[in-house]
Amino acid sequence: MGKLIKEAQEGGRLHIESPLMGESLVSKALLKDTERHEVFRMHPDVNVIKVGGQSIMDRGAKALLPIIDVLLEAKEKYKMILMTGGGTRARHIYNIGLELGMPTGILSKLGDKVSSQNAEILSVLLSKHGGVRIGHGEHLEQLTMFCQLGYLPITRAFRPMVSSNILRNRA
Repeated sequence: MGKLIKEAQEGGRLHIESPLMGESLVSKALLKDTERHEVFRMHPDVNVIKVGGQSIMDRGAKALLPIIDVLLEAKEKYKMILMTGGGTRARHIYNIGLELGMPTGILSKLGDKVSSQNAEILSVLLSKHGGVRIGHGEHLEQLTMFCQLGYLPITRAFRPMVSSNILRNRA
């Protein structure tokens, strides 16, 4: 075996030797040891703005259309990427999934679909102004091009985490 790969004594597992081997990514000691003064920023001039699912999208045109006007005004001055949350519909699907005994990983995926629907709605409303729907990862390398050409990339917010309060109420 190469120098980087170690075979564990038990079970014959192979491990890649690294400072992260066997560490928890939330370990305070690990975070301190891996702290960097300079962090690579792919797009330091791009502002990330989340359009809340419950606070904005779920309230419909009355809340969303004035915000779109402000975003379009800001688009002329700033580079932005918009992200959408899931809101009340995501919470509703969590409740249904919990009632049916779904595991938390599935609940997270179900709620994620609603965030994606909200991103689709926003991208359609902004399409004539350069709004373009992008996925997580599939178009990341194209983000530079979208921003340089004046597009307004729109995607879902990060996958929601099912609250431990919801899980406690499940028992």
